[in-house]
Amino acid sequence: MLKNRWVARTTIGGLMVKTLVLVRHGAPEATSASGSDMDRRLTTAGARALRVSYPRTFALLGDDARLAIWSSPAVRALETADVVAAATGVEDIEVHQSLYTQDISAFMTELDACELPCVVAVGHAPFVDHLATRLLGTCPPFGKGTAVAIDLPSGFSGRGVLRWYVTGPEITSWEELAVVEHAVAGATSVLAEKSDAFLASPESAEALRQFRISLRRVRSLLQFLAPWQTKKQNRRCEHVIKELQVASGRLRALDILSDTVAGLVESGELGENSLLPMSCAKERSLECASLITLMRKRHSAKELKRVSKELAHHFSWKSKVTERGLTADDFRSHFDDEFNAVDEDLFGLDLRDGDAVYVARRDTKEMHYVAERLGEVLGPERAQMSEYLDEIQRELGALSDARSNKQLADECAKSPRFRGVRADLGVVARDQAEVVSAITSGLRRREVEDRETGDREAEDREAADPKEE
Repeated sequence: MLKNRWVARTTIGGLMVKTLVLVRHGAPEATSASGSDMDRRLTTAGARALRVSYPRTFALLGDDARLAIWSSPAVRALETADVVAAATGVEDIEVHQSLYTQDISAFMTELDACELPCVVAVGHAPFVDHLATRLLGTCPPFGKGTAVAIDLPSGFSGRGVLRWYVTGPEITSWEELAVVEHAVAGATSVLAEKSDAFLASPESAEALRQFRISLRRVRSLLQFLAPWQTKKQNRRCEHVIKELQVASGRLRALDILSDTVAGLVESGELGENSLLPMSCAKERSLECASLITLMRKRHSAKELKRVSKELAHHFSWKSKVTERGLTADDFRSHFDDEFNAVDEDLFGLDLRDGDAVYVARRDTKEMHYVAERLGEVLGPERAQMSEYLDEIQRELGALSDARSNKQLADECAKSPRFRGVRADLGVVARDQAEVVSAITSGLRRREVEDRETGDREAEDREAADPKEE
């Protein structure tokens, strides 16, 4: 914090101020948490825009400029003055009440007592407008963050000379970054919450499911934002999350298998006295204990908290992004490219290829999470794709789960821990093979129907709009 630099004004007679730089504070939040106007802060986008633009703006004063920085006591002005101080290398910021009360007479009296040749005064509208008009005879537009340097060759009583004028920085490109950062922070907050819930109740299948969903959501955002996030942070954070996804994968597969087994018992395909549900529960208990031990050994929970905190509070953009920002069109264009790639893969998907189906489902789910989380930036049309993508990934998920169940049933049948229930595992494997066949056939039929519908619609359009020969 820089509050210790905000010092009370001292009145010292001396040199006449030769240059006055009037600065209007940067873009502020609409209201403060306290409700007080004095406490309104700069928005994240407003502060970032100033940090990027002010080094260039105040370099116009020259390297040898001896100056004082004055500020209104309002937080938004003080935060703007902090950025000016960082850009100019000035250590202290003097707080002047006259800049907040907009008392020009009091301000000019204080200015007359200053011993430095240049004063940068950070204040508010209409004070800066009125003072600029008084000194220049006219007032340039004073948007938020605007800085105007006025030379005073004849002192305060004479006409000033406009030395330079720099409009306030455009903040749209930074607003989108702030929205994305907020979305990432929200996703990481949920991840931390779901991680704690799972560790508190590792026996809960639902707690595990929610934990894995939150892992996937954050990882999906990291993968989508990889072109703009620093490579080091992106890889480090994704590595921690991926490790937990992989480590918890078998436990989740056992939960899905257990649900399927319970359904087969309920339907009568497995006897009500089947020992398979108990065997699955024991296997889950062993797998869960193994996962918890692994997480403790790797300090996974601690690492995950560190990653969540880092992403929430210190998301690291590449230098080109911090210099220029990103627009909504940048994010939308990238989303469209990713979506088209996924859509193309789905069109040519071989449903018999289990690995290909798994990858297609994963990619579709990732796009669903991105559209869901970044809807504010991507816009309503792309945000609505989230529902379409969710429907596809659910269908592919049912197919993947059935294949996984069959493979896991076959795997368990080879384990001595399932020696007494191998026949029941055979029932499960055959049932899930039939499910795979049924889902595959259904998806193929729908694909053919969709293609035929598309062809008919194309023919109808051509018939309605015949080309001239």
